[in-house]
Amino acid sequence: MVDDAWTTRRLIVGGARHSPAVPGQRVRPVDLRRQLAIVRAWFPFLAACVVIAGGAAFLFSNMLPKVYEANATLIVGQSLSTVSPDYNQLLVSQRLSTTYASVATKRPNLEAVITKLGLDETADQVARSVHADASLESTLLTISAQDADPARAAAIANALAEQLIAASPAVAGQQADIQKSVVADFKATQDQIEATQTEGQTLSALRDRTAAQDAQLQVLEARLVTLRSTSATLLSFTSGNASNLLTVVEPAVPPTSPASPRVLLNVLLAAMLGLFAGVVVIVVKERLDDTVKTPEDALESAGLPILGVIMRMSGDRGRSEIYRLAAVLYPRSAATESYRTLRANIEFASVDEPMTTLLVTSSVRREGKTVTAANLAVVFAQAGRRVLLVDADLRKPGVHLLFDLPNSHGLTDLLRSDKVDLHAVEQASEQDNLRILTTGPLPPNPAELLGSQRMRAILERLKAAHDLVIFDSPPLQVVTDSAILSSFVDGTLFVIGAGGGRRATVRLGRESLDRAGAHVLGAVLNLLRDPARVGHSGHYGNYGEYGASDEGGGQRPAGARTPAEGSAP
Repeated sequence: MVDDAWTTRRLIVGGARHSPAVPGQRVRPVDLRRQLAIVRAWFPFLAACVVIAGGAAFLFSNMLPKVYEANATLIVGQSLSTVSPDYNQLLVSQRLSTTYASVATKRPNLEAVITKLGLDETADQVARSVHADASLESTLLTISAQDADPARAAAIANALAEQLIAASPAVAGQQADIQKSVVADFKATQDQIEATQTEGQTLSALRDRTAAQDAQLQVLEARLVTLRSTSATLLSFTSGNASNLLTVVEPAVPPTSPASPRVLLNVLLAAMLGLFAGVVVIVVKERLDDTVKTPEDALESAGLPILGVIMRMSGDRGRSEIYRLAAVLYPRSAATESYRTLRANIEFASVDEPMTTLLVTSSVRREGKTVTAANLAVVFAQAGRRVLLVDADLRKPGVHLLFDLPNSHGLTDLLRSDKVDLHAVEQASEQDNLRILTTGPLPPNPAELLGSQRMRAILERLKAAHDLVIFDSPPLQVVTDSAILSSFVDGTLFVIGAGGGRRATVRLGRESLDRAGAHVLGAVLNLLRDPARVGHSGHYGNYGEYGASDEGGGQRPAGARTPAEGSAP
């Protein structure tokens, strides 16, 4: 329990330094450790949001029909086959690719594809499953087709590409016959050039040419010039520089995996959305939730140093009240160490003035004040102090249920008569040095009795007979009994129930003590569920439900053993 002691002492110092001047003032600086503690506390909820959203997306994605996508790639122009491509022709081809992308999905082309493949669909239905995209940085054109059948998707993409090529005026389309004629003429011209060159070389080799031979040589040279010009013209048509040429670069093939639904992507997106939704819920709840959940909340609400942090222990609510006395039944447990830490911090808080009377109270019921007072009395008695635990809740007492004692005589007997002996109404407990004074018969006017001079006289008698007198009192917001008693005692301990007490209620309780002039030593954060909230961890085991009802709600079950009998849950 070193961490417990360090935490509570840090909060004592922190309370003196950061507690607001006005108890109702809200001061909440950004604290990274606080935010991390909130994340740790809500981590199971966030994990559940992610798992549920991701699992739902996985199931829904697998229920959707699978759609396959096939792609056919074409190139506009002959930039790949030209040795020295012209820049202007590349720009023209790129612009043409955008035009072909728009023309590809027009009704005439789609109807031609439907007729060719014998599809039982309309042009509008096919149009919703095909699309063409032109690259902005190249002359490539991609035709995509989606279908539940991968083979049919590939057939539609290829048929649409073929239809687009057939509709183009390029060499590979309607001008194929013209291209063949031009190529034949180019070859014939090359043959004529070669024959003319041979004949001219033969005449040039003659030393004694006649006039007729010289004239024929000049005719051959002139003819050679004409043939070369014609050859250059024909070459421009066969050089492959056509900008308006469509060629299939990669035909569509049946895909092996569906394009949709994309299960992994859907699961990841759903998980992220689930996480985001969980974070939003946590932020809204943390902002709107007015309950005290952490020592920082208690410090902010009460404006008091936190002297102790007591964890909630799990167990069966139907068990005997006696099982809530962790300091008696489980002296080596972490819960008991928390009460010992509280005892030490109370001694630190009252080091200047010896404290002989201590009042334990809370704002409302079910914050665990009775159990806190009882266990605190036990650990003080274990330290060698002569302790008397007084049940001053004259409306709904609970101390006698915790210690399994009769309530036929007690404090009200002392209030009725000065002649009643203390030892006659005090009862021994199973813990050495600890005696119990129950309420006795409940009176009709508790507030008047507790505020009377006789009560002050009884308090002096109790102080003279014991080293420490601890009073368990009613909640501050229910009756005024606690406020009256707080003005009589040396110190008051303010119990705050984590997760149940609200900040506004805690502030009202603190204000009630201030109006009564009480000397408040500090606060105790009780019933804390999550150890991460205070930056330490601990396991208390199944020691019984602690603090489910601080005043108790019934008699001890038959057959339940007392602490002296070594009972264990």
